[in-house]
Amino acid sequence: MFKTYGNDSMIKMKNKIVVSRVYILLSLCGIVISMAAGGCGLDSSAIRGAKYKKVNGVYGTIKISGSTTMSNLVSLWCNGFSDIYHNTNCMVESFGSRKAPQDLVAGKIDIGTMSEPMSDKDIQDFKNAYGYEPMGIKVAIDMIAVLVNAENPVNCVTVSEIDGIYSNTYSCQGSTDITRWGNLIQGGEWKNSPIKVYGRTPASGTYDVFRKLALCNGKYKNSITQLASSKDIVDFVSKDIYSIGYSGLGYLTSGVKAVNVGKSENNCYPPKSEYATSKQYPFTRNLYIYTRENPSKGMKKLTKEFLKYILSKDGQEAVLEAGFTVLRASIVIEERKEITQEVNVP
Repeated sequence: MFKTYGNDSMIKMKNKIVVSRVYILLSLCGIVISMAAGGCGLDSSAIRGAKYKKVNGVYGTIKISGSTTMSNLVSLWCNGFSDIYHNTNCMVESFGSRKAPQDLVAGKIDIGTMSEPMSDKDIQDFKNAYGYEPMGIKVAIDMIAVLVNAENPVNCVTVSEIDGIYSNTYSCQGSTDITRWGNLIQGGEWKNSPIKVYGRTPASGTYDVFRKLALCNGKYKNSITQLASSKDIVDFVSKDIYSIGYSGLGYLTSGVKAVNVGKSENNCYPPKSEYATSKQYPFTRNLYIYTRENPSKGMKKLTKEFLKYILSKDGQEAVLEAGFTVLRASIVIEERKEITQEVNVP
């Protein structure tokens, strides 16, 4: 059973901001649902490790908030976990990565999901509240895809060209202002066509990571239309032939395509797993979860077993299904050690 409560959206195109509000209660009955087309056909043989082993005494509700990029992945984890433990469910809010640290400090959630690491300020705020630092765990690798409409003929865009499209500071080497497709596509109807630029809101971790990687720590243009989620960007770009946007890779549909990206036209790479692990695709990042409790200080069995499930073969298969890239086996082993410190709270 998958229920959505208070799902509403408010669009303010005049101010170039689109805000969506989603509050989801997942009362799950063990049905694994793939909501991301990007994971189709990926090779699960890349996943090493043991399947999750069921233990006794696991029940209750896990409260989660944070990244919209990770919302589909969280749904898959919750479905798989409740397929094992029928007396568990998840309450999930997806308002963006910036909300996770706030909710953790306020004690509203058990787990925060983030598409970027916590800032030093967030860590200090958490430490001030609880007396210890939050436990952060890497759970997957994501690539921020640069999207154009499926009808768009462009195949490769360089980092400096992306900076010219999105920033007003032109911080990347060789960057200049780009406002028309004629700067990227030679001839035809595209020559004088303006580029409609979509991006995320500041509440999003993707917004900040893209600024650092694609704009070389520069500043965004004020003319960008800001959207609240990766799904929103995909929807808008799929309907506008002259548009460009960026999103987590797991949200691609047939109406958009992800262009190759590189430092030069001779070094352009597609957002594929092999180029994520090698870091040849330039917009690659880790995805994180942060917990309110710390195993060394005492952690509920429900929370600990959910984390163990995420880092099991089952949980990493969900990473592939959601369209992300699994972590290297050595990293998964190190992350598992973080959550197996033996202090449990009933």
